[in-house]
Amino acid sequence: MKECLFFAEEKGSKLGLLVIGGVSMELYGLPRGTLDIDAEISCSQDFYEELVRHLREKGFLFNLGDDIDHWGVIPLPEGYRERAQTVLSIGQSVVKVLDPLDFIASKLRRGIDQDLSDARAVALRFSLSSHDIASHMTKIRFPLSEETFMFKKRLTVFLNDLETNPDIPPPEDSCGPR
Repeated sequence: MKECLFFAEEKGSKLGLLVIGGVSMELYGLPRGTLDIDAEISCSQDFYEELVRHLREKGFLFNLGDDIDHWGVIPLPEGYRERAQTVLSIGQSVVKVLDPLDFIASKLRRGIDQDLSDARAVALRFSLSSHDIASHMTKIRFPLSEETFMFKKRLTVFLNDLETNPDIPPPEDSCGPR
């Protein structure tokens, strides 16, 4: 993330990053190593192409796109960009992180063990109840697809686990890279 900001500063370009994934965990105050950066990016087409070339040359792993909502079949809850919180502002660049409830939705979309562990850690960190999470998920416009069924199943299991074991932190190994 810092490399993106330094590069934007060096080029005098305006850059907006809405960080998701493992880097978000760090920004929420939950240490978790990650080897890549996943973010929604807002910048000019020319700068985007320069940045992608620069990051590849430096050997960075990244997934940067202008619409994270389309990274999966299940969309993020409506209004996620407006709820995103600014965590850093340098020159013309701004870094935001998803609202914790939107982050949980993003993690449940994919549903692998690391994602579920991250979602649980964020729910505990921000004292989010299963009711808070379930209410927030009503902001999702679900498509008619098999993925909707799978998402809702993961959500139900996640919420039941949170209610049944409200104070049990995620496993220790979930805080490191896999």
